[in-house]
Amino acid sequence: MKKILVVEDEPRHLKTIIEYLATGNQNYEILSARNGLIACSIAEAELPDLIIMDWELPIMNGIDATIKLKGTEKTSAIPVIMCTGVMMTSQDLQTAFSAGAIDFIRKPVDQIELTSRVRSMLMLADYFNSKNIAEVKVNDLIKEIQEQEIKRLKAELDFKNKDLAAKALFLVQKDEIIIKTIAKLHKIKKFDTSEISNKISELIQELHFNQKDNRWTEFEAHFQKVHEEFYVRLKTSHPDLTPNERKLCALIRLNLSTKDISALTQQSFKSIEVARSRLRQKMNLVQNENLNTYISVI
Repeated sequence: MKKILVVEDEPRHLKTIIEYLATGNQNYEILSARNGLIACSIAEAELPDLIIMDWELPIMNGIDATIKLKGTEKTSAIPVIMCTGVMMTSQDLQTAFSAGAIDFIRKPVDQIELTSRVRSMLMLADYFNSKNIAEVKVNDLIKEIQEQEIKRLKAELDFKNKDLAAKALFLVQKDEIIIKTIAKLHKIKKFDTSEISNKISELIQELHFNQKDNRWTEFEAHFQKVHEEFYVRLKTSHPDLTPNERKLCALIRLNLSTKDISALTQQSFKSIEVARSRLRQKMNLVQNENLNTYISVI
């Protein structure tokens, strides 16, 4: 029976992972720990076959715990799968791999992904042990797997960013159509009877309402699906930003032009330029630092 140590401080996430592992076709002995320090002690005492490690943990986080495990001879060979719902960029993935993790799972955890990755890592570990492959070859293979995962994640994020930018531009185009339609209705209204004129006025009001109400809501819903961690990091780095400034950062993150941002937010071109300048000041950027570049790496 394979022994798996699950390191997670949130009870509901811990319960979910344990239930997913228990309902699979494999029979595992499950151990658990609520922080990295306890995890290292349990790992040294129990020598589990695999560790599923949360990134954000009290006392000792998942990265530091993994480094400690890999630096201890007794536990150095135990494969670690990093699990997180916040640290999900390709840079985070590289950090986890550099610490010694062999794989990476995103929250909320998907049962099929979890069980398949756990099974694959255990099979891989068994293969290495049975064949007694030289450590350098094992490390080369792990490195290749990790590099492929980083490339896949970057490609996936790039595709989602392009799709998100396209959705934002579609909203801009839709907005322009609404504006033109309203202008035409105003012209028609001048030549019609009072009853028709009233109906046209109602239609104009409805168009104005939909234009104002839905524009940002639609965009932000799409944006948060792609960049779940962006607002968290932005708030941590710059807690004094206003809601409108955070929205502007999200649009800049997609490399939208000032013209498109102006249309999407219904603000003048000059207002967006002023807002960008104010944003630079709040972020303490020097003259040569590019605002778009800075926001893209947050």
